[in-house]
Amino acid sequence: MLWKNELTEIRNENAEQIREMSETMWDQLSPMVEYISSFSIPMFEEEVIKKDLIGMAEEAEIEEISLEEKLGMPRKEFCDNLVKEEMRNERIAENIMEFAVHFVWNLTFFWAIELFLFGNPDKVYVADAVVSLVMAFLGVWNLGGRMAWNKWKEWIKCLLFIGFIVMLLAMNVRTDLAITGNGFVIGGCLILLSVLAAFISTNYWKKQSQQYNWK
Repeated sequence: MLWKNELTEIRNENAEQIREMSETMWDQLSPMVEYISSFSIPMFEEEVIKKDLIGMAEEAEIEEISLEEKLGMPRKEFCDNLVKEEMRNERIAENIMEFAVHFVWNLTFFWAIELFLFGNPDKVYVADAVVSLVMAFLGVWNLGGRMAWNKWKEWIKCLLFIGFIVMLLAMNVRTDLAITGNGFVIGGCLILLSVLAAFISTNYWKKQSQQYNWK
């Protein structure tokens, strides 16, 4: 994300707590985290559930007992009890929203580079749009399982992105194709869309966070 919002904040907090957890306890917790991620529940709700699970795992470590002993039942059954009443259809809409926000930001960024470095405000290159799509996907894609908390995950995403660029170059994809128009109109629309995307995203996650006691 280009700046923090409540969703990125809770994700960062969860990641920090996981990094401080022992390998033994994480081995017990990680299947639950992966299982929770398989449900189509709202993103923020998923992170709140994970935060609660992480808290229970930390308590189990302090008490020197297993996670299942702390839960009082098998881990899968505990997860099912947590989420069976929480199934909603918001997740697809949230993924689309986050993807669109990242795409608009990335495309505006590339347009700004063309403007300041090459003086081409009247063009939006198709190659930039394609790269923006890939970057948006990588930005929204939340690596699952143990990789979700791996400090190298952003490097892994970078390597995937570089691999995509190399593939485009190897395929001799044309980079001169562009959508042309009035530079003022194109720039104004992109900047307006970027501001609007930031406003919608920030306010949406703020509203979602207010439904939970997570701080």
